[in-house]
Amino acid sequence: MTARAVAVALASAATVAAEVLLVRRLGVEHFHHFAYLAVGVAMLGYGVSGTALATVRSRPEWFRLAAAACAISLVAAPILAGLVRVDATQLAWSAAEWPRLALLIAILATPFAAGGAVTLLAVSSEPQAAGRLYGASFAGGAAGALIALASLFVASPARALAAPALLGALAALAARAPAAAVLAAAGALLFATPLGALRLTPYKSLPQLEAMPGARRVLEKTSPVGWVVAIEAPAFRFAPGLSLAFRGAFPRQTALLVDGDVAAALSEPSDLARWLPSAAPYALGTPRSALAIGGAEIESARLHGASRVTGIELHPALAGLLGAEAGDARALVARMSERFDVVAIGPSSGPGASAAGVHALDEDAIHTVEAYAAFLARLEPGGTFAVTRWTAVPERESLRALLTAAEALRRSGSDPARSLAVVRSWATATVLARPAGFAEGDIERLRRWCAERLFDLDFHPGLAAPPSAPFNASDSSTLYLAAAAAARSAEEARRLASAYPYDVAPVGDARPYPHHFIRPGGVLALLRAPSGLRLPFAEWGPIAVVATLVLGGALGAALLLIPIAAGSPRPPRLWYFAALGFGYLAAELATIQQLGLLLGHPVYAVAAALITFLACSGVGSAFSDRLEVDRAPWPSAAAALLLACAAAGLLPLVHVLQAAPLALRALAGGLLAAPLAFALGMPFALGLRRIAPDGGAPAAWAWAVNGFASVVAAPLSALIALEAGSPALFTAAALAYALAVTLIR
Repeated sequence: MTARAVAVALASAATVAAEVLLVRRLGVEHFHHFAYLAVGVAMLGYGVSGTALATVRSRPEWFRLAAAACAISLVAAPILAGLVRVDATQLAWSAAEWPRLALLIAILATPFAAGGAVTLLAVSSEPQAAGRLYGASFAGGAAGALIALASLFVASPARALAAPALLGALAALAARAPAAAVLAAAGALLFATPLGALRLTPYKSLPQLEAMPGARRVLEKTSPVGWVVAIEAPAFRFAPGLSLAFRGAFPRQTALLVDGDVAAALSEPSDLARWLPSAAPYALGTPRSALAIGGAEIESARLHGASRVTGIELHPALAGLLGAEAGDARALVARMSERFDVVAIGPSSGPGASAAGVHALDEDAIHTVEAYAAFLARLEPGGTFAVTRWTAVPERESLRALLTAAEALRRSGSDPARSLAVVRSWATATVLARPAGFAEGDIERLRRWCAERLFDLDFHPGLAAPPSAPFNASDSSTLYLAAAAAARSAEEARRLASAYPYDVAPVGDARPYPHHFIRPGGVLALLRAPSGLRLPFAEWGPIAVVATLVLGGALGAALLLIPIAAGSPRPPRLWYFAALGFGYLAAELATIQQLGLLLGHPVYAVAAALITFLACSGVGSAFSDRLEVDRAPWPSAAAALLLACAAAGLLPLVHVLQAAPLALRALAGGLLAAPLAFALGMPFALGLRRIAPDGGAPAAWAWAVNGFASVVAAPLSALIALEAGSPALFTAAALAYALAVTLIR
């Protein structure tokens, strides 16, 4: 490998590592929806490098300067970005937030523009070796993704950004820019100072808890699946939906937070859990065994006398603190042979985050129809499945959980009319599903238990009308009406869900977004409402993604005007590279979503998909040098066919593999994605050789158009997956590659 190829590989490793870590950093500092911003700005940066080199004729020394700029900006950009405060909740009505978002995007795009220029300048100088150099870029990117994942075991997402800076220093050294290499290596030390600290939005739990009198951090651990912090604060209370009749002493609690949001609490021994709505399944009798998902449910199962309690917690650090088994609940349940008297899932995060819709884009495979059916299958005869969700006005989370449980009961061969009950407090609702049905004695025990605690039994078999004198009054009898409709028939449940103002229909594994409720047509109605009425009903996740789409698309279009104004000649078939830009990123994001279900966490999925896609696409790109340019349509056709197969068959394969150990699932996921990634690696390099055999401005144009199409593709793909699911996103990617076939002929 030449020194130029080494520099390309190292620069790519640095920028991909930075992209992965920015996804984590923005997800922690803001919420998951800001992760798409990191992908978008990376693509924007690559497009900017193409625009610049399509406008101005490059010089040999620019390769060294680009590597130097990449190394230095990998230090400067993350630190400067931390000084820009963007409030996503204000984007819909405050014009002041848009310039801040644009500034944040411009700062974060800088290292990717410089890193893209390194690869583009190398390819332009050796156009006949485009496949080999582009392959080196892919291979370096795969190594960078692996390094980023490893760095998260030892440092927080913000401090781990020192790793890309050091890789950038090595790239500058390989490109013969020693001064920049030394500067970047020294600058990497800044990430260990307060300049490299995480700066969380005030809407997350951590800054709110640390503002309490006497609050202090007692534990902090990091891993790729989450940044765990334990906070002791005398005023902290965690008891979702606590009974208004509770008169006991409140136990001392330690807050356990993951990525800045409360996930659980460690409590001193007390009877507190007996006074929570989530304890409803234990009102039916003392269980011999319980499967508990979530910290509060583990404590409750032990308190209520279960002799065998299996707790599940995704994050290893939390699992150790809670005495639970670490891992993905879906995979662990798929491997289980034992059965339980109670299977219980507790509420996640807090009611504020739930109501504001900041988790709307979070993939959550615990609350899909397939997941509930799997949990029902693990019950003993006469066992009870319980899921507790936050209530809201209008109802959203709790209503979807109810309809999902009813659909899962039907798929399991049980009658919801005999098997559903709903317990509601002032803040949460617990849905009980008992496949064997509730006997009259069970219902009477629930009634007495609820009355003692001032909870409302909103629905049970045989209830002909909503409770006439509820303890916790609500604006409507939504939960009763939904349960009654679901009890009558699946068709009535569907009609109720379709007529409801929010999308509360059950979701499946193909579209695992159970926290997304706004219908596409509801966004315009929301924006037309007075600003004071928007916040309680909005979903700021999708709004932030739409903002990224609009701003990224506008910036990309504006930047493409620069070489046009400068008179740079446009080569033919540029739409071919736009189709590749959209198709590649759409395929990658669809794969990430389905690998998330397979591997149990989005971070593992991102790492596995990036490593597989980049490594195998790199091999495909290098292989493309062996093909004649008139064969350019064939790899795109092969990619379109493989994508169509993925749309139809990948999810069923994921379900088959779920019971395997994590290492085997990761290997299987990589093997399933490898042929697709290999095919996706060939079309760009082949097309580049066809339209720009001499490199120069035509190659830069192709690079720019491809990058800017990817800028649009990142948020657009997120919205397609959100509304239609990953199979639809695979289909969209297949159509893009089919279009590319026609454009390159």
